[in-house]
Amino acid sequence: MLFKKRSKSWVGYGAGIILIISITGCKTTTSRGIVVPPPLIAGAEFVGMDTCAMCHEKIAKDFSRTEHARLVVSSQDIKGQACEACHGAGSLHVDAQTKQEKKAAIVNPGKDPEACFKCHLEKKAEFSLQYHHPVPEGKMSCTDCHDPHSTEGVRPGSAKSLFDKNAVCAKCHKDQTGPFVFEHEALREGCTVCHSVHGSINDKMLKERDANLCLRCHYQTNFPTIGDNSGHNTRIPTGPCFSGSCHDAPHGSNYNKHLRM
Repeated sequence: MLFKKRSKSWVGYGAGIILIISITGCKTTTSRGIVVPPPLIAGAEFVGMDTCAMCHEKIAKDFSRTEHARLVVSSQDIKGQACEACHGAGSLHVDAQTKQEKKAAIVNPGKDPEACFKCHLEKKAEFSLQYHHPVPEGKMSCTDCHDPHSTEGVRPGSAKSLFDKNAVCAKCHKDQTGPFVFEHEALREGCTVCHSVHGSINDKMLKERDANLCLRCHYQTNFPTIGDNSGHNTRIPTGPCFSGSCHDAPHGSNYNKHLRM
């Protein structure tokens, strides 16, 4: 990524992204791209990523290969790189003597999602929808699902195998991820095929609220005949496919090939 100086801002160009981190006191200046001041910690100065790596060696090594590592804070007066773009200036954290003092002298995005929302505005909007994971309520944090220091952890499901796509969801939703005797092949593509995981206007964070969810995949040229030449033209208007003791095990079943409980 290349950086060009503009007064007290630095503009970065890379991978189709324009990111501007502007240092103007507590004021956020709107400009081309995204303008985000780093978190403010009163009395703290920027120390740079090399200083952070002295104690957090493994995290810094992994982090240097991530997208977040492209973040740079720099001006005539201050200089910080990557870590401090999200955690704030680190001098007080470095100088603190006790573990408690160190925690108090740095911003922890795992405790406060607002640190993530500064850049990820669209995700903040999704969490404001009726059905969402309880991140705004403080019952979960972004880091429960995302590891911002890992090349794979920023996007759950981007690992090497298709079956890894559901690993993050399976930490909490063990009953829905199997294995099952009769599997729903959609799970191979990942939970996000059916669920909007940050937030949705539909119950259970579904992408569609009724049979249209299933018909995204199960739409055939001989519709309304579906599956084993079974007529569904009178069934679909009555409710979702996964209700009424029909296909009420949409994640998979150990008893019925038609995904019934």
